[in-house]
Amino acid sequence: MSQKTNETDMVYAEAYKHLLEQLSSKLKKNNVDVTPDTITSVITMAMELVEASQVKGEEQKRLVTEVVRKIVVDAPIGDDKEKLLLDMIDQGVIGNVIELVVSATKGEINVNAAKKAAVGCCWGLAKNVKTLSKK
Repeated sequence: MSQKTNETDMVYAEAYKHLLEQLSSKLKKNNVDVTPDTITSVITMAMELVEASQVKGEEQKRLVTEVVRKIVVDAPIGDDKEKLLLDMIDQGVIGNVIELVVSATKGEINVNAAKKAAVGCCWGLAKNVKTLSKK
């Protein structure tokens, strides 16, 4: 393994540890419980915090996704809600939300066109959350 790879891995590992600590602290300070209803707030907080790290580009997305996964696993939530959130992460939904936010901040999205697509996407997710909430 090259020295550059080792340095990159060390920077990433340190950023992961730091982001996990900061996000956990921020969630606690703001009394945010990790649930399907709050997951976008958790992602937003993680994205804001990762901007201050040395990690850039696609690695930021990976870092946020991995830290959010750890937060979900460690959260005191029911198994069914944890499974739903982990399935969202594993199926790329969290990554897609990150890309959507990034695109929106760059002005790359026609909000009126995106609104129709988002309603259809979110409607399916909302039905799953509602079904799980009744259990």
